[in-house]
Amino acid sequence: MHSHQVDRIRIPHFLDVATYVSMAAMSLLGMSGLPTLRSQLLALGLVLLFGCLYHFVFRSGRYQGNPNLYFGAQALTLGLLFLLGSDNSDAFNFLFLILCIHIAVVSRARAAVLWIALCFGVLALITLALHGTDGLYAVLFYSVTFVICGFFGYTIQQVERARERNQQLVDELQATQQRLRELAVVEERNRLARELHDSVKQQVFAVSMQLGAARALLNEENQAYGPVTEAERLARQAGAELTTLIRELRPAGLESKTLTEALQEYLTAWSRQNGIAADLRADRASSIPFANEETLFRVAQEALANVARHSQARHVSVELANKPDEILLMIEDDGVGFEMGRVAKGVGLDSMRERLEAVGGHLSISSENSSGTRVVAVLSALRRT
Repeated sequence: MHSHQVDRIRIPHFLDVATYVSMAAMSLLGMSGLPTLRSQLLALGLVLLFGCLYHFVFRSGRYQGNPNLYFGAQALTLGLLFLLGSDNSDAFNFLFLILCIHIAVVSRARAAVLWIALCFGVLALITLALHGTDGLYAVLFYSVTFVICGFFGYTIQQVERARERNQQLVDELQATQQRLRELAVVEERNRLARELHDSVKQQVFAVSMQLGAARALLNEENQAYGPVTEAERLARQAGAELTTLIRELRPAGLESKTLTEALQEYLTAWSRQNGIAADLRADRASSIPFANEETLFRVAQEALANVARHSQARHVSVELANKPDEILLMIEDDGVGFEMGRVAKGVGLDSMRERLEAVGGHLSISSENSSGTRVVAVLSALRRT
């Protein structure tokens, strides 16, 4: 028999209780039929060996490496108990039945039949050797009980397999539900982005055009010229921020691009729009869930938005690195920076932290006056699959 003839089945707690209680009760009963203290101590040692093998080898799953060795050692241990010659040897017989249940719980059908037949043969030979023909009735009785124990162990095995299959189905269902929620969120963001683009953005653009036309009709000495010019500037700024918002609502094709490609596309457009030089350094594509890719993409968007609003930077570098135990996204600028202790927590910083914490990551920010700012987002490699 090799390990492919046994299964790794979760051992139910009631089987632990049945085994340990049987060991305690049957060992006391069996030892009471032994004539000397030495034989009683030997019996106690063998029973404890049986229990230790169960706990440290069977219970932990180590039997799979060599099931022959484990089942053989347990059968030999119980066989030695009988050789001690207890007047209450039937108590030790009961431990053979427990062993048969253990075998049937983890073994494939053919292997279980062979091992249970072997245990029955050992018990039958010992019984006949000790009692002669008077032991035939006991052997017939044990033949029935061994079959019953085998079916009982097989039933436990099937119940545990069904439980594992059900748990697997539950896990798959939960994963599917999570994916559906993510897709629903993406779809809603796409819908909002379309609505903003097709209605609000067009209206803001029309207002900007009307204000431009009004400004062209006025000369600089006119009292309305200044307010109209300022209103035109605000309208253009609102249009630019609305464009940024639409991009944030609808990531740059993450469904059809790698994270590196999406970042490169967004960074190119951001650099052109804000007049800040930017470059991206990225390792090979990383295999991480879409939700995690989107999180890193959103963090990059928010960090770059902060650079455009506050940093007065001339250059920004973005790095996406795959390390053995983590994936790292770093955004660094050469702007004016700020004193960490004097900057209150803002919605943008909190949003980045919350996004990362939701997928098991963390955010770190370092900055000093006139020394630029560095934002580092880290995701554990364990969260990639």
